Amino acid sequence: MNSIKIENEYNFKTNDQIIYNYWKKKKYFNSLPDNRLSYVVIMPPPNITGVLHMGHILNNTIQDVLTRKARLEGFNTCWIPGLDHASIATEHKLITELKKKGISKEKIGLKRFFKLATKWKIKYSQTIIKQLKQIGCSCDWQRLKFSLDDNFSKSVNKIFIKLYKDGYLYKNYGIVNWDTKTQTALSNEEIQYKMCLVKLYYIKYKIKNDNNKNYIIVATRRPETIFADTALCVNPTDKRYLKYINKKVIVPISYKEIPIIADNYVDKTFGSGCVKITPAHDYNDKLIAERHNLEIINLIDKNGKLNKSGLDFAGKSVKNARIKIIDFLKTNNYLVKIKEYNSQIGYSERSNAEVEQLLSSQWFLKMNLLVKKALHNIHQKDIIKLYPKKIKKKIKDWFLNLKDWNISRQLWWGHRIPECYKTDKVEVLDTWFSAWIWPIVIFNGIMNNHNHNNELQYYYPITELVTGDDILFFWVIRMIIAGFFFLKKKPFKNIYFNGIVKDSNRLKMSKSLGNSPNINKIFNKYGADSVRCGILIMAPIGKDMVFNPDTFLIGNKIKKKIWNAFKLILTFNLTPQKHKPNIEINNYLFSWIKNKFYLLVKLINKLFKKYKLSKVLIIIYNFFKKDFCSLFLESTKRINSYNLTYSFFKKISKLFRNILIIFHPFIPFITEYIWSLLKIKKNIFHNKKPLLIQKWPTEKKLNINILNEFKRINQIIFQIRKFRSKYKISNQIKLLVFCNNKNSNQIKTNILILLGNLKTIKCFKTKTKNKNNKYYTFILDDEIYLIKRPKEIFDRKKIKQELSYYKNYLDKIIFKLKTSSFLKKAPKQIINLEKQKQMYCLNKIKLLKFQLNKN
Repeated sequence: MNSIKIENEYNFKTNDQIIYNYWKKKKYFNSLPDNRLSYVVIMPPPNITGVLHMGHILNNTIQDVLTRKARLEGFNTCWIPGLDHASIATEHKLITELKKKGISKEKIGLKRFFKLATKWKIKYSQTIIKQLKQIGCSCDWQRLKFSLDDNFSKSVNKIFIKLYKDGYLYKNYGIVNWDTKTQTALSNEEIQYKMCLVKLYYIKYKIKNDNNKNYIIVATRRPETIFADTALCVNPTDKRYLKYINKKVIVPISYKEIPIIADNYVDKTFGSGCVKITPAHDYNDKLIAERHNLEIINLIDKNGKLNKSGLDFAGKSVKNARIKIIDFLKTNNYLVKIKEYNSQIGYSERSNAEVEQLLSSQWFLKMNLLVKKALHNIHQKDIIKLYPKKIKKKIKDWFLNLKDWNISRQLWWGHRIPECYKTDKVEVLDTWFSAWIWPIVIFNGIMNNHNHNNELQYYYPITELVTGDDILFFWVIRMIIAGFFFLKKKPFKNIYFNGIVKDSNRLKMSKSLGNSPNINKIFNKYGADSVRCGILIMAPIGKDMVFNPDTFLIGNKIKKKIWNAFKLILTFNLTPQKHKPNIEINNYLFSWIKNKFYLLVKLINKLFKKYKLSKVLIIIYNFFKKDFCSLFLESTKRINSYNLTYSFFKKISKLFRNILIIFHPFIPFITEYIWSLLKIKKNIFHNKKPLLIQKWPTEKKLNINILNEFKRINQIIFQIRKFRSKYKISNQIKLLVFCNNKNSNQIKTNILILLGNLKTIKCFKTKTKNKNNKYYTFILDDEIYLIKRPKEIFDRKKIKQELSYYKNYLDKIIFKLKTSSFLKKAPKQIINLEKQKQMYCLNKIKLLKFQLNKN
């Protein structure tokens, strides 16, 4: 068997690429509708703004694990890859590149800018696709989608027109969130709120025609908007200000007259209890202005600077204007005081610029009219399974605080507003407006949603969506809404939200922050299999994780263990000898490891359904390392001296192949490579087809007796090894063991002798005295075991002290269990715990007395 030349370790730098190209060439990833059950996964399309980061590696590894397992289970798997045009992020990157050359997008014009963006898309698409293939993503690459493809554009146009005609879309001149860096409006979901220490300025407004020269103090965070004030507002129940309602005040600097009004919106307890109303630059102020018919003055332009309404401060940025205005207010005795407090400030998710609220004409989608069916199906019928389940509350909260969706963006890169609805300015649609119909468009479901659309009928709804909850509101909920609205069906059967990968400062890894390690360097250092193992072990279900590259070393260990086991199996010599003295022990060992394997299959199938992939990988590896390699293979090697019959070797090889199959979704490359090498003489292995299309092991009825028997064997071996470790006795020294169990079968005894490196196991009567304390003793249920040891390692004084301790401890437990107040008040689990302690003490005392017993 050892005639095949095997390298010392798996060469991932050479073999990974060869294996992936083979899979792709043979079209094993491709899918067409057939008579099998479909298993569909859609990739959350990465933005074409650069290379992948560790968050993408985690997300796509999970998708590939699920896809590969489903393929092994016989499903018609269809994993659809995609790329997103990412309007704001991509345009921001392009503008930054142009600025480095001293050029603006306006200078080169729309056509040249679009050509530049297309070149950018081609360059980074190739990089991203290459990295996805490096990970081992078994996507159907012939189905690769890009969110600005022709079919997407046609579909987006069609739903825009339909929504407008059906009364769901409207254009409105109102307050919007504005990003001054990227020069576009933002939806509420595109804002990240940060807790900041800000200043609250207390400013005096003189009351008009007041002979006593009284004034009202206004508390504001934004003194620079003073030129756009159109009223002061107090709470109608605030007794401090009742006499001033309907009077007028003089605005500092502009000396304009504005009214004092009353509205329940004002919080009496915050600041001075009096606020200034600036309708053009605050959403809530605009609502108050509409209720009270106030004037609206636009002060801040789209560059974040004060316009001509700012008088002498016109042309200054908001930040600089604030500094100058505070100086003026101080000098002219209008500023009373400044207080600091913590407040949530909104920042653009893409550019990190502080968001301004400006007046602008934008397109809005009436969300309340669309969400009813989606909300009902998520919360009432529960027809979309969400993991982890806590995500349902987040969705419910979002629906309760729903606002109309601003879908227009003042950008050049993206889906254009349909021709018949265009204005003079260049506008595109929000990236998420094409993304929310992604599950439908990938099967041409917008342009053709009739019954003869075979692909839509076969593949929809999608089986799995794996994504981060950071895009729950941007994308996931909107896709659910779109599915129920456009197709009257749920878009997904299951949605799993993986955790977010964070850096050492616990910040989310992202392209914009540039805080992800270099993916290419990591792959070159560790290889795809190790990276996949490491990232999964780091990521328990649904929890955020802090990136630690040391976990990739665990992946290396797993690969090395599999490789060495493979090499060991190949060292066995095949002999035609049918009857060997150890055939019974071989069969016993194999029966145990086979049952242990199918117990493992049953367990991991359950864990897969709960998306506990990290746990699955760890459990498989522990079985492989401890049970299959350390116990079964090593025992087989020692018992048989590397010589096996054909029939027994076939059993081992079949089990090893099944182990490779369950490892394959996690570490596809090395398992496929080993599988390809198992085509060796005398048809011992039958591997005409590659591993990735083999059959997942089916669950089988278990022999519980043999599993329990071997569990006891392991417990005994553990005690023997514990004894060796405690007294530093070499593994080369054979030990003599006594046991009081007469009924122990010979196979079990032989295995114990082998694994424990024992001389023999002798039976003794329970009345036997531990003469001169020459035995190390342990008890397992009713079985007592004695290991003969040197006299010098027995410490009589120490055992007496230990016996005294356990007797006193037992007395305390018995007293507690006899106390009626404890038995009445203590929870049942606490009482049971005390009873367990009592039993432990009794066994321990029995053992210690046995050790001290003399003739």
